[in-house]
Amino acid sequence: MSFVVDQVRRIDSQLDRLQLSYTKPGESFSITAEEAHDPERAARITQLQFLIKNLSTTSSSKAALLPVKSVIAILDEARISASCPTCVQSFGQGEEEEEDTEGEDGFQNLQTSYEHELEWLLLSKATTQAYGEVLNTILEQTIPLEDDIWYWDDILTTYRYAGLYSIQTSPLRLWKWSQEIYHDVRSRGGAAPLANGWRQFYGLVKEAVQERSILDIQRRVVSPLAMVRNEGRRKRAALKRVRMINANALGILLGEGLSNERLSFHEEGLQTPGGFGTQENRHRWKSTIAKSIALMDAVVQNVRDSELSVDKFDNAVAAFTQDDHYYELHEPSGERAASTLKPVDVAQRLRNLLTVGLGNYSSSFSVAVKENGKPSPLIRYWLPASLLLVSSTTLLRILLNRKEEILTWIREFGTTVIDFYTNWVVEPTKKVIGTIRHDESSEVAILSKKSLEGDRASLERMVVDFAVAHPEGSALNERQIADIRAKVREGDLTPVLKVYEKDLPNPVMGAIRGNLISALLIQIQKTKVDVEVAMSGIDSILKSQELLFGFIGLTPGVLVSIGVYRWLSGLFSNRNSLQKWARQGQLLLILRNIDRILVGATPTEFGEIPYKDHGLLLCEVHLLRQAASGVLPRRIFHDFLQEIDELVDVRSGLERQQKVVDRIREDSFTPSFITTIGIDFKIRTIELDGKRVKLQIWDTAGQERFRTITTAYYRGAMGILLVYDVTDERSFNNIRTWFSNVEQHATEGVNKILIGNKCDWEEKRAVSTERGQALADELGIPFLEVSAKSNINVDKAFYNLAADIKKRLIDSARNEGPAQTGVNVGEQSSGSGGMGGKCC
Repeated sequence: MSFVVDQVRRIDSQLDRLQLSYTKPGESFSITAEEAHDPERAARITQLQFLIKNLSTTSSSKAALLPVKSVIAILDEARISASCPTCVQSFGQGEEEEEDTEGEDGFQNLQTSYEHELEWLLLSKATTQAYGEVLNTILEQTIPLEDDIWYWDDILTTYRYAGLYSIQTSPLRLWKWSQEIYHDVRSRGGAAPLANGWRQFYGLVKEAVQERSILDIQRRVVSPLAMVRNEGRRKRAALKRVRMINANALGILLGEGLSNERLSFHEEGLQTPGGFGTQENRHRWKSTIAKSIALMDAVVQNVRDSELSVDKFDNAVAAFTQDDHYYELHEPSGERAASTLKPVDVAQRLRNLLTVGLGNYSSSFSVAVKENGKPSPLIRYWLPASLLLVSSTTLLRILLNRKEEILTWIREFGTTVIDFYTNWVVEPTKKVIGTIRHDESSEVAILSKKSLEGDRASLERMVVDFAVAHPEGSALNERQIADIRAKVREGDLTPVLKVYEKDLPNPVMGAIRGNLISALLIQIQKTKVDVEVAMSGIDSILKSQELLFGFIGLTPGVLVSIGVYRWLSGLFSNRNSLQKWARQGQLLLILRNIDRILVGATPTEFGEIPYKDHGLLLCEVHLLRQAASGVLPRRIFHDFLQEIDELVDVRSGLERQQKVVDRIREDSFTPSFITTIGIDFKIRTIELDGKRVKLQIWDTAGQERFRTITTAYYRGAMGILLVYDVTDERSFNNIRTWFSNVEQHATEGVNKILIGNKCDWEEKRAVSTERGQALADELGIPFLEVSAKSNINVDKAFYNLAADIKKRLIDSARNEGPAQTGVNVGEQSSGSGGMGGKCC
């Protein structure tokens, strides 16, 4: 949404609150019984109401600014004529022109019909749309001129760009030179080479070329680059003239058009349901609409005049409007316009303005830009395009010769990517999911489940059989065998080892009997079982960490995927970051241009900037608003729009507009804030008594939990501002507490000042100025009320405190004598001071 859309919506909302002049002030609007019971007139009223709704910006389904074709179509569909009852009675049938003296008296006492007032309301809505369309057309065509001007600035300031432009435009100069040769030969009688002979025609061409060669020799004192720069200087001047005239037109439309009539709408012009107007000025809004149509017509007619200079534009528009009947009828009461102008005539003129006037302006502007703007893309890029076209055959041949290699590389690359994600991302992910679900196929194992059980059972049988075969006494019973089995499970092979120990002294006999060999085989089986038990323990550990190993297997694929994603996102985000930095740089550049416009403007006798500078300011503000919408958050941007509206308002005066720019660029006040956490800090340099002084401003937190931190900053401060909110009684009552803290922790004799903030919010004021002054007198410190939002007395507060600090330091230096060290404020150098600020 642009500034023009805001203006159209504001004017349209005032028209929506308009009371039609048929009713007396205070009465509700109603249709007469005659109009309600007449089917033809009722249908006509319904049609007009529908068309008015289509022209309104409050309709959610319609755009705020309708296209020109839509406005013209609505005017044609309305079929406004002079056959309504009011027109018949006021103007008479067939009388197109008559004296207005008697007509005004009769019209003042005549009750206008609902249909007649609806026609005027429809024309007002259409005029509002036309006003927005004219503003938007001039604005959208003026802003791109800056790029063309920058293009010629580059050519004028850089030889490299000048040489490049010379090469780019060389085909045009060659074509122009060939045309001059052709026309010269034709003027010398060489129009029919076949009739006069090719020899004579060739001689004429040779003679014309030789003459131009002599002229080129005479002009060799001027380099080709100088000729190019001269051309650029001429075209840049023409574009600047067009830009300044368009800016002047914008300033006039904003200063004299519907945008500047909104106070009249609220007061007496466009009456609101509250009854702001009186019966005598009930037709003023019609006069305002007629005046606006005349003004737009005058601006559109003069802005396309190529011979008109910038200084004479205002006078040309004024002369055009003085001879305009619509403009002469503008008066506070509006009776002359209502009694003289027919809605059908107003509709026809508005239609001509949109079709003929605005169309001719667009055409003339396009011609001027085509002649003096930067060359077309075809001219600027024909050289690289030609090189690309020439080398395209070579590139195509290389691609065809290596077609199979390229296709193979693409296939292998795709296969590699697919295999990587299948084997290192998909499969490990499936295994992790299977582990979570206790899927047997996904379990990690290094030993078969049945292996340990079989070997252990075999060992038990071997030991039991050995013990039965070699009992120590009588034969073993079932109980003893069961005990042996239990001991074997625990790793105890006592029966076997006893026999083995007996056979060791006579190993040969043990070997012959087979006891020794059996014992060795049982021990081997025992070793195997022990190994399997150990492996079973390791297997249990692996199973307990199975999910961990699954994620470890998935990690390489995830890391590679994250790396590729970050690389690709960084590749595109770097471009977005560069675009964001470019927008922020554009904001600074636009603010500098705005400041340059305001500084260079010469205010009028009313303190306002001229229309020319106002138009340039509007162009820059439009760009500032578009750039800020993509950088600032939504809530901050909403507050930023308030600053923009105040900056564009020409009636606020040059001084106030400059303060708004300073507030946007440096102080950046917004109604939304963040509570100070601990300490906030800012440095500002001011000029005091001809010397530059650097102020180190410390803003301390007001919350109790930061009290121990903030009191440490009191001791080194040279000046302290005690700030309270005039709309908050509690903050005012806390001043005594803060003052006692300052007296306790700050340096003796430190300068202090009492500040009451938000002094511009009178409707919310809770602490009067008298109470603030009384408290300051009680504490023995100066007092000042300020407004950070409206920039009231903010600079004065810091300047006064800095001056008091300087005076105290000078007096202290004089009293203590030259031997005492301190701050030397008498030297012609910058000083620095610390100020502690408290906002409670």
